[in-house]
Amino acid sequence: MTAKKNLTLFYFPRACSLAAHIALEESGLKYERRMVDLRTHKNRDPEYLATNPNGAVPALSIGEVTLTETHAILTYIGDHASSKNLLPPLGDLERYRAHEWMNFLSSSVHTYVRSIFRSSVYAGEDNDVIAAVYIQGIKNLAKAVAIVETRLTGLDWATGNQFSVADAYLFVMYLWTTDERIASVPERPKWKALAQRVWQRSAVQRVVAIERRDRNYGIPWE
Repeated sequence: MTAKKNLTLFYFPRACSLAAHIALEESGLKYERRMVDLRTHKNRDPEYLATNPNGAVPALSIGEVTLTETHAILTYIGDHASSKNLLPPLGDLERYRAHEWMNFLSSSVHTYVRSIFRSSVYAGEDNDVIAAVYIQGIKNLAKAVAIVETRLTGLDWATGNQFSVADAYLFVMYLWTTDERIASVPERPKWKALAQRVWQRSAVQRVVAIERRDRNYGIPWE
């Protein structure tokens, strides 16, 4: 299955959209990129809300339609660049394993990190509640890290022996766990090793170099 419609990725550097950015670069599909600056709230501009009413990144314009949510976008890219084997084929158990990973990362890890970075979104203006949400987020993230470490036992990649879109997502979430706003996080050697393998890929380094033009973020082991 090959994508023939014009693709445009809406992203912000080192946001969860980095996973889709990496997947597109790996895919070989032709695409354009548009940076949506979350720092100046460009995601709330009427023009962008017409593209993605959620006001979030990533969004992927596919011709005249727009796809949102990281999991959905990664699946689309994997299916429309089938020769790159970025997503196992239909019927292969590892395909469902990839979906398991992506759903876990979006519904659990992402949510926990967000509750740490933006505790007031969940807690309102009460400082005591904000502190409680932050502390609970740290605890939840620690549990998620343990799950990731267990699931990666004996694996080079999320779905076994080959890089997939799920690994791109794991890479981004690993970067988030190294953020200085997180007071403490358990050691995660297996997750770190996978993230370092992802980093060795030329497509990943190209994407990060592009994103750093607008936001100069670090890679922990550089």
